[in-house]
Amino acid sequence: MECALFFCHRAGSDDSGQLEIRGIFDELRAPSFPARQPRMRLAGLVSWNDGERGRVPFLIELLDPGEKAVFTIQGFSEVEESPGSAAPPRTQLNLPLEDVTFPEPGRYRIRLEVEGTQVYGPSLYLGKAPEDSAE
Repeated sequence: MECALFFCHRAGSDDSGQLEIRGIFDELRAPSFPARQPRMRLAGLVSWNDGERGRVPFLIELLDPGEKAVFTIQGFSEVEESPGSAAPPRTQLNLPLEDVTFPEPGRYRIRLEVEGTQVYGPSLYLGKAPEDSAE
């Protein structure tokens, strides 16, 4: 399994079914901690290996700097063959992350687990905003 995932403001499929991702970011600033992000999205593609077919369960965790999960998504993907395609089967992910609390500044990262295999990334960096402004 391979994945290309991004934190973003918006994502969706166009008329041809291709994934469009807008407002990709890897850094947020807050005036104080714990900080709360009301909404963002995790979007991208998962490409499946041989043998990964059918209903495939997955677990996505947002890990804090100490590797503790602060947000979790459990789900599954129906993975089917891609007849006539040279590419492996793939799943588009477009997942809302709402009311996420970041306990402290530092590096947060995504961990995707499928059938015991873990893949990491992307990272999101939380920093303290300057006293006179907040993003």
